[in-house]
Amino acid sequence: MRFLLGVICALIFSGTAAAQPVNTGHLTAELVSSAQGVAPGQRIHVALRQQIQKGWHTYWRNAGDSGEATKITWTMPAGWVASDFTWPTPHRLPVGPLVNYGFEGEVILPVELIVPADARPGSTTTLKAKAEFLVCADICIPESADLQLTLPVV
Repeated sequence: MRFLLGVICALIFSGTAAAQPVNTGHLTAELVSSAQGVAPGQRIHVALRQQIQKGWHTYWRNAGDSGEATKITWTMPAGWVASDFTWPTPHRLPVGPLVNYGFEGEVILPVELIVPADARPGSTTTLKAKAEFLVCADICIPESADLQLTLPVV
C-alpha cells in the first residue's frame, strides 16, 4: 500500500509547477503542485517534498517514542484554504529500545488547497509556507525552510 501511494504521489506531482528547492543542511525541501495553474473555486493538491540525505530521517505525525512531526505554516492570500497533511504510511525507525515512525529518502506530504471562487483569472498567486522538521541520524537537528510557489489563475 505504501508503494502504491508513493507511485500515485510521484505521478501526481511530477512535471508540474514547482518552486525553488531549499537545502536545509540534511534535506532539500520544496513545494510542488499537481496543477500548472488554478481556476476559481478549484481544489488542488500541493505537497511539501523532502529529499532526505542518506542516513537521516524525518518523522511521521505520530513520531513514536521520540521525535517530532513535520509542520507547515501557510501564508496565503485571503480566501485560500489549506488542509492538514495527508500523511503517507511511515517506516519503523528503531533506535535502541525505542521505536519511532518516519521517512527516509524522499517523502511527499500533500495538502488540499481550495482556491477562492473570486480568484481573478489572468492573475498569479504566490503561496508561502514555513516548513519545520526534526532531521535525525545519530543526533537530531531542528531545521526549517521558507518556501513559496507561484501559480497562475486561469
